[in-house]
This record gives sequence, structure tokens and C-alpha cells, in this order.
Amino acid sequence: MPAPETLPSHGSSRTWTTAEGAMHNRPPTLPTTEEQRPPTGQPAQGGRPLLLATFPEQVAVELPRPGESVGRTWLANSGLVDPKVSGSHVSFLRRGSSLDVQDVGSRNGTSLNGIRLAPYSPAPLTDGAILEIGNTVLLFRELLVGDSKPEPALGELVGPWGLGSVRHGLRSLPKPSVLNVLIEGETGTGKELLAKEIARQLGRDARFVPVNVATIPRELFDGHLFGWERGAFSGSVHANVGVLRANVGGVVFFDELEALPLEIQPKLLRFLQSREVFSLGASRPTHVDVAVIAATNQPLSEMVGQNAFRRDLSARFNVRLRLPSLKDRPEDIYAIFEACWRALRGPLDRTRIRVDADAVVAMMRHEWPENVRELERLVLSVDPDVGLKASIVQQVLGTQASAEAQRPWKDVVVSTLAACGGNKSEAARRLRISRGKLIRLLEEYGIS
Repeated sequence: MPAPETLPSHGSSRTWTTAEGAMHNRPPTLPTTEEQRPPTGQPAQGGRPLLLATFPEQVAVELPRPGESVGRTWLANSGLVDPKVSGSHVSFLRRGSSLDVQDVGSRNGTSLNGIRLAPYSPAPLTDGAILEIGNTVLLFRELLVGDSKPEPALGELVGPWGLGSVRHGLRSLPKPSVLNVLIEGETGTGKELLAKEIARQLGRDARFVPVNVATIPRELFDGHLFGWERGAFSGSVHANVGVLRANVGGVVFFDELEALPLEIQPKLLRFLQSREVFSLGASRPTHVDVAVIAATNQPLSEMVGQNAFRRDLSARFNVRLRLPSLKDRPEDIYAIFEACWRALRGPLDRTRIRVDADAVVAMMRHEWPENVRELERLVLSVDPDVGLKASIVQQVLGTQASAEAQRPWKDVVVSTLAACGGNKSEAARRLRISRGKLIRLLEEYGIS
């Protein structure tokens, strides 16, 4: 396993500020939401910088006073007990509007975004930065608004920190409850789980029927959705009420709405407008009380621009929720990992199954192109006798090292030795290599 690297001091940094996500091409009176950074349970009304502990527990940790050296007691005040954290471990420094973090000579060191910090060498702490001290992992949010407490799951959808705007959108669902809701988000983000939670909040979860648009042949879609009357066509000896009429008072969930054929779209548009079903062979329409929730992993606005989706049908979804991808909410990753473990393997007993902090950091830094499906694959790949280690995460997910992490090892050795004032024993300890190996490396690099 490669030795950890040391992050040098930076002379400058930039401050990230965020604002509430804009609403695009929608009337201002319609309830709609898009995920915004940083996460929040309330609309953006100002905020404050905060550290979110993501492992071993989810809890908010207040920043100490600028320049104050803090450690074990500071974490304990937030409910985190970590014997690997020194009594004096880190400090946070303000330089104008920028915030730096530095290790203050702790026993077990400090890592920022997976890179080990050289002691007493400040490094910029920007929004979304991941800080590892001892066995504790924290994520920095430069502007956290709303309640700082982690939120409970939305049904089966876990998001203690990063589903703030989704929660706000759910609280804004209008009445009456006959709605046309569109959930946008990448594949594997849990759109059906969110749809079920919407159905529960509307009091319609007793009848929740998913319809995967992409799997129904276009020639059968009309009959599957709207049904037919007996004798409507040759061989129709029995009537079929169709999905919509069969689920009065419930919710029909259209998954992969982007796959709906253009020739079928006007029929769905008519239903969304009038809630009337005109089945094949019927002489009059039937009014149906059904809430419609649809999900898409492609932005409908782009499909409309490409003439692949009707603009008037897209406009009929008067409530829109955007479910963020896992890469956009790293503060939720470990909580989701635990939830997946419970679902697939039972409770995650950390007294028996080892979980390393650097493995959690590796998960938080991953891009998650397959979202939860990829996380489930990782869960099933972990040997409980070995536990969750960074090497397992890298093996299953692949390594995505940052440019800083790809610095030549020679630079790491030199900067660490300089930070230790030339003390080879101390430098070897920080690099987690033997003193003999360090001396051999220095000879190889031509450094006395």
C-alpha cells in the first residue's frame, strides 16, 4: 500500500460561496426544487461555516475560534469520542475571507482530501473538503443554512445532510393531492424510493404501481395504460381496465419517462390535462383519480430542444424535484453505505466488522458514476472478517487520485523532511516508512 503523501502549504486559496439553485423556465408560483450546495433543510437565507462529521457518527461540529488548537475534547463536546485524536490536534486560521487548516503536531497526523498534512503548514479548507483526524472523518461546508442536525431517512431514501432541497420541496407539495410530479436525477440515485415517499406523504401509498416505460412495446403501451372494452378488437373476449383505472386513489409511477414514444405522448398529455381515460372501444371517457409521478435520467428540457419530447407534455409536470447524485453529496456516503449494508447483509456491527476512516474518505472522494448500484456492489464485495479498508474500496471502485495526490514521491519525501527540520526519524514516522527506507530513498535522490 503506498505511503501517504504530505500536502505542502499553499500561499493562496479561494472562497466558495453558494446560493439557492435557480428555477429555470418555470412560473414562479409553481412549487419546484433543484439540489443546491451546500445542503440544507431550509431555503437559503444566509448561513454559516460548519464541519459535518460523517464517520463514525453523523453529527455537526462547530468550528473553534480562529487559531485555537483543538482535539479530543473539542470532538467530545459534539458527542464524538476518538482516542486516536490528540488533545491538541488541529487549528483553523482565518486569512481574510479564506479559511486554512493545519495540523499542530498531533500524534497520528491529519489528512485533507486524502493527503497527509505537514505539521504547522496551513492548507486551504474549501467547501466540500474532507478532513481526517484520528478515526474521525469530517466534511467542511462553507455555508450551511437551516438546521445543523442530521435528518432522518425519507422512507428508504437516506440523506442525513445532502437532501435539503428535496425535503423542502416535499414540504411544499400543494393540495389537493392529484398532482403531476417529475423526479429528475441520474440512474441509480433512488428516484423510485423518492416516488414512494411522495405517495406516502400524499396518503396514496396503499396503491403504488410502477410502470417502466422503456420495457413496454410501443404497440402495447396504449392498451396497457388505458385498457380496452370487450369486443374492441378481434380476440378481445374480455375487457381490460388498464393501469390507470385499476389504481383509482393511488399513484402510477412512470419510470424512464424519456423513453415514451412521441406518438404515445399526446395520449398521456390528455390524461394529465383532464384525468380522463378513453379506453379502446369505449363510447365515453372515464374520470380517474390517480396521482402521476414520473422519473427521468435525462433533462427533459434538452429532449424538448432536440424535438424528442413534447414541450406541452413536459409543461404538464407542475411539480419537479431533482434528486442529487452521490458524488454531489459526499457527506451522505457512509450513511448510505450503512443503509445498503443493512438491506443486503443485516446490521453493520462495527464491534465485529472493522471500518477504516481512510476507506470512508476513499468512498467520499469517488465519483460514483453508477450511484447506489455501485455502492451496493462495494457492500457485497467486503469480507466481514477483513472489514472495509481503503485497499478494498480502491480495488472495487478503482482509484481516482487527484492531481495533488499524483505528486512525485520524491517531492513528498523532501517536503516532509523539511517540515521536520531535517529530523529523519520524525520524517519516517510521518511518512509511515522505516528510517532505513527513508535513508535509502534520500541516497537514491542524492540528498544528504
